Amino acid sequence: MSDELSRRNFIRTSSATAATVGLAGLAGCTSSLPFLGGDDVELNSYLFEPSFDAILDGDEVGDDNELEESEREYMAFRHVVPEGIYDNVDDLGTDVPLGRASDLRGRAGVAALDSDWALEQEAEWYYELSNSYRRRTATVDVQMVVGEFETGTVKDNLEKWADDQYGDNYDDESDEQAFESAGSEPGFELYEVEGYAFGVSEDLLIQAEGSYPVDAVAVVEEAIAARENETNLWTDDDHGAELLAEYDEGDYAFGEIHRPETVEAKLERDYDEEERDNLDDEDREEIEQTYEEQIEDWESGLVGKTRSRSLDGDTIELHQVFLYETEGDADSDALLEHVEANRDYGENWDTLEEYSISEEGRALVLTGDVRARAESFSDR
Repeated sequence: MSDELSRRNFIRTSSATAATVGLAGLAGCTSSLPFLGGDDVELNSYLFEPSFDAILDGDEVGDDNELEESEREYMAFRHVVPEGIYDNVDDLGTDVPLGRASDLRGRAGVAALDSDWALEQEAEWYYELSNSYRRRTATVDVQMVVGEFETGTVKDNLEKWADDQYGDNYDDESDEQAFESAGSEPGFELYEVEGYAFGVSEDLLIQAEGSYPVDAVAVVEEAIAARENETNLWTDDDHGAELLAEYDEGDYAFGEIHRPETVEAKLERDYDEEERDNLDDEDREEIEQTYEEQIEDWESGLVGKTRSRSLDGDTIELHQVFLYETEGDADSDALLEHVEANRDYGENWDTLEEYSISEEGRALVLTGDVRARAESFSDR
């Protein structure tokens, strides 16, 4: 290790210890926070990846149209503990993080401080149907709020919101209403409003929406089943499991998994198999050269990352995980160089102090302190 890296408190360790995964009671207790990387209550059972064929709306695509293939492009989460934000809002100078899952809270009539925590999730897929001529993209957005809820009151509030927002679209003499029951799952009542679906229980509220051809009710059902049966979770994905094993607790956090930052992955993303086969050598070389120039040394092979903030007065403890496709891709020297080169650019690391980078298998973990007033709460 060079003297320069030693001076900058660059710390390396050789191996990672996976976090023990266990589920404890969540609802109605603000001390039971959804920490992923430690031994406290796990958020793992709420972070799910729905099966695309399970959320496909058959009525939308038609009986003669079948799903030929689908591939996940991206999935991400944003998590906030409202109490932690309120306790430090004077030092932060902003309450921006409380906007997470605020759509669901507002429609359900739940104040931020009446919830234990909130979670937003999103995912995107490439897919191809049997009667389509090209690949398409579909997205899903899910909001969750954990706490203690009067389900009857939540239902009334959702119905009032639906009538106010969409009631004029329905004739008084019609059997259809803006707010309709969509069945039930164990412990949950399901409702649908236009393109939204809701799951309501005494300790968890869920809202889902999706682009064509996604069935929002099916997304809520998948979220409930994933938590109940421990299936289709981030921890079932190799990248997701390793990323969450290194994740640390915090009051506000962002995490994502995506295609590897490689030339091959970018080529597969932008060109289908037939298009790739039809590229001549000169065009392919030019395209690959463009991709190579887009990928910086520190992000080569990157497949996911998290950024977690633990608030403590005028200081925020920052914990970032950078996960790579292979251990050989995890270049700590390149990441350190990137961090230091960008400390005076933007609002992510410009007040970063007492920082270090550790090597944990194919993950690199950056920790340090930043000033609360300087935190942008961006997803980078």
